[in-house]
Amino acid sequence: MAKAIRIQQMTFKDFDNMFPDEDACKDYIMQHRWPEDVQCPRCGNKNVYNLESRPYHWQCQTCTHNGYRFSLLVGTIFENTKYPLQKWFRVIHMMLTSKKGMSALQIYRTLGMGSYRTAWHMCHRIRVGLQNGRFRKLMGIVEVDETFVGGKAKNRHRIDRDGTTGGIGSGKQ
Repeated sequence: MAKAIRIQQMTFKDFDNMFPDEDACKDYIMQHRWPEDVQCPRCGNKNVYNLESRPYHWQCQTCTHNGYRFSLLVGTIFENTKYPLQKWFRVIHMMLTSKKGMSALQIYRTLGMGSYRTAWHMCHRIRVGLQNGRFRKLMGIVEVDETFVGGKAKNRHRIDRDGTTGGIGSGKQ
């Protein structure tokens, strides 16, 4: 019989060690967004050059006459944000590791953010980002407990009932 592999969930201490500052968060995004070479988000050109004055900023000469300048965050859920990436990563960590999800109000209370609206906006952007078709869903090992799907037979219309009586999981898939 095969031995079950147990994956350890990332703790707050592990999170703080992995993302101690903004540059660690930017390096993580860069490594996962462009594993080989930086590409222009508009045209996909790999022939871009680094802007020396601003780290994590590049310029593509093929897009427009003067060149298209872009940063690491262009085209991501973090674009046009004033909040530090470390705070964004903390919110993502909290939302994905909590057993029943995390509401914006709870994140607002826990992290002491400026306003509930800011927390709601961050949560909304994260959820939309997770719905993206290019996002690789359920990466790695996933554990699923058994469950019953569907409503009880007694709550169906008379013509849709299949004759089963109540009981746990009866008439459910």
